[in-house]
Amino acid sequence: MLDTKGKEIPAAGGLNWRNKPRRRFSAAERLAMVLECETPGVSVAQVAQRNRVNSNLLFKWKKKRECGLLPAPSATAALVPVRLVKKRERPNKLAAGTRARAAPPAGAIEIEMSGARIILHGAVSGANLGAVLRALARK
Repeated sequence: MLDTKGKEIPAAGGLNWRNKPRRRFSAAERLAMVLECETPGVSVAQVAQRNRVNSNLLFKWKKKRECGLLPAPSATAALVPVRLVKKRERPNKLAAGTRARAAPPAGAIEIEMSGARIILHGAVSGANLGAVLRALARK
């Protein structure tokens, strides 16, 4: 590049972002940066400069964490307690001449995470439950 006096000005090294692939941060890295921002006496701008990230991106991650949308690192994912209950048989109280209708299977699945609660009543197919759990894992 030339200035108005004809001298060559060296291009700033490392500032051309167009030639580099987009950086991706793992959930653990994002969470670590957000937690560092919450340390007393540390500003978001300092953390952004230290990690070479735009401060607006850190504010976006902080807001996602407050809403419970910033995924926790998979290494620290907590297990949820599960209790299995045997189904009790009910005696058939219908008269001999009447037809018994097939009752829908009773039961419920309740999922609570990040302040949201999902309750699935009745029979739930494995495919539908898998789709719900995969969607929740992405958030």
